[in-house]
Amino acid sequence: MKLKTITKSVNDFFFLPQPIHSVALLRIGLGIILLLNWFSIWKHLEFFWGVDAIVSLETAVKMGNPLRFNIFELLPNDPKIVALIAVIHLVGIVGMTLGLYTRTSIVLAFFTLVSFHSRNHFILNSADVVMRNFLFLLFFSPSGEIFSVDAWLNRKKEKSLECSPWALRLMQIQFSIIYISTVMFKMKGNLWADGTAIYIATRLDEFVRVPLSILNSILVIKLLTWSTLVVEFALGTLIWIKELRYWVLLAGLGLHLGIEITMHIPLFEWIMIVTMIVMVDSRDIQKVIEAARIYRMKWNRPAQA
Repeated sequence: MKLKTITKSVNDFFFLPQPIHSVALLRIGLGIILLLNWFSIWKHLEFFWGVDAIVSLETAVKMGNPLRFNIFELLPNDPKIVALIAVIHLVGIVGMTLGLYTRTSIVLAFFTLVSFHSRNHFILNSADVVMRNFLFLLFFSPSGEIFSVDAWLNRKKEKSLECSPWALRLMQIQFSIIYISTVMFKMKGNLWADGTAIYIATRLDEFVRVPLSILNSILVIKLLTWSTLVVEFALGTLIWIKELRYWVLLAGLGLHLGIEITMHIPLFEWIMIVTMIVMVDSRDIQKVIEAARIYRMKWNRPAQA
């Protein structure tokens, strides 16, 4: 293969214009997840982030990353300020989800989210990191050009629904890295390799939502443990093969829904399901929308006759 061919392939991968439907749907899905996360923040605002929170602002600053942005450090340590930051965060989330002043809303949502994370990083989990990373990358995408209030307000202006997908590609690469690194991390120990990891996980009472008697079978446990590794590896690698992509996504959807039904891990499974949108080809989304439009026209035609 010639160097020129490789260069062209890389350039086309990152910069050849393509439809923007997937990033627009990601914006909506991520906005809903952030909204659910906001209700959790608001419910425990004083306990985790308030002036007299379980972790003081001084401790959070000393123990946190000195390079991380934290608006709590820049403003007076006052209960009203804490509530104000939460309200600004909500405004950013709602604006982002609706696609109203989309990029500005994403900026508000991102920096306030980072501030809450910096204010108390002891309670974070992987879902928080994934939300933060995808929210950051979403800012660089044209996610507000369709399925948004911005698009409706600017409907008289002719706008292309195809743009350079470099931000989307970075999200897709991030998606793959998450699953590849997960498999690599799990294989460091013995529990996943010998097939007993699911047994341990389903015996943690604080996480178990629905106890299943079938999980008492060592054969089932081993099958579920190894199949989880296979699905996660496929989500990081085989998903790039077009012919396999939707089968892999279907397997991933089944994996995360299965975990959500049986275990209580707040928002983690749903954020991973939402991020799967970035791996769906926007052209396929276009085809589904067009098919639905044609079906609706056919359905309404007899009523108009």
